[in-house]
Amino acid sequence: MRWVYQPVEVQYPDGRWTLGRINAWWTDGAGELWCRLRTLPGGACPQWLRYDPESILLLPSTGL
Repeated sequence: MRWVYQPVEVQYPDGRWTLGRINAWWTDGAGELWCRLRTLPGGACPQWLRYDPESILLLPSTGL
């Protein structure tokens, strides 16, 4: 497991988008990448999700 601070934009199945952050990455035994994701503001507790670049867009965390 690798701890990080990665801002993201998350798309829900109904098409809505919201901001969030990934605070850890983990690769399982099958090589699948998982992220510990929390949506903002005041979203649910962080949860582990399989990383899907189509619905979890990584945002810049430092200068452009």
